[in-house]
Amino acid sequence: MMGIETSGKGRIAIGIAASLLVSGPVWATPQEGADALLAAEDWSAAAAAYEALLETDPANATNWFSLAQARHAAEDFAGARGAYTQAIDAGFTPAPRARYHLARALMALGETDAALGEIEALAEAGAPIGRTIAAAAEFASLADEPRFAAAVETMTPCTDPVYRAFDFWLGEWDVTAGGASAPTATSRISARHGGCVVLEEYDAGGYTGMSINFYDSISGRWHQSWMANNGVPVYIEGNLDENGAMVLTDADLPIRAATGTINRVTWSVEDSGAVRQFWETSSDGGATWSVAFDGLYTRRDTEPED
Repeated sequence: MMGIETSGKGRIAIGIAASLLVSGPVWATPQEGADALLAAEDWSAAAAAYEALLETDPANATNWFSLAQARHAAEDFAGARGAYTQAIDAGFTPAPRARYHLARALMALGETDAALGEIEALAEAGAPIGRTIAAAAEFASLADEPRFAAAVETMTPCTDPVYRAFDFWLGEWDVTAGGASAPTATSRISARHGGCVVLEEYDAGGYTGMSINFYDSISGRWHQSWMANNGVPVYIEGNLDENGAMVLTDADLPIRAATGTINRVTWSVEDSGAVRQFWETSSDGGATWSVAFDGLYTRRDTEPED
């Protein structure tokens, strides 16, 4: 154990290490020992070990956060508050994680206004954790607080109208394709993951497939990834056109260069309320087009699952 700090807290760390010699594994470094104690949920021993480490390395943001976790779990909320603050000041990343837990500790201390301040700081930073905060038991008493509601809404992703652009396709559908006189397939389109994903599940008997559809806020486009039991994937992107139809294509994607075929799929709402899916392909750079699929989705009685 040579080289370990032998101040008061250092002696605690040596004592912990000595106990491990008798009752558990020997760790190569005090850091490994502290991390192991935290993982083992030995909160008081972990807190003592991190305090010892921070005596000689007070700028270690990760250890400040780990100390805060240990104190928080041991219900030393005041101690956790101080350690979370130190972690943030030392540049802990991701900073929103530390602020979120700091707000939890502040609520446990009854410091509601300070907790709201941390939540508003998270909202200002654009942390996408609104649903996590809304579900946390510590913040239940703030549910009717306007400041809290406004911050949570700001931090809840996939709520802008652009994420609802494909909602017209949600539902349980009978699909009639190729001019058939009766439905040839069924399709279930549902909103998943807080409205961030539109999931398609298609069943035509021997042929089945599914797609995930989502709005990519970075590219500003809707994206679909399709895979069926024939093993042929399709990746297409696009947006609503001027008529409100969703038009997705792979014309500008690298996959098109590899296959030499352009896919273009259009979803549009008919006057009857049915949805038409019109899939075209081109092998000459878009000069001419062939119909790959023309299906009419007629809504069934079952409502879509949100």
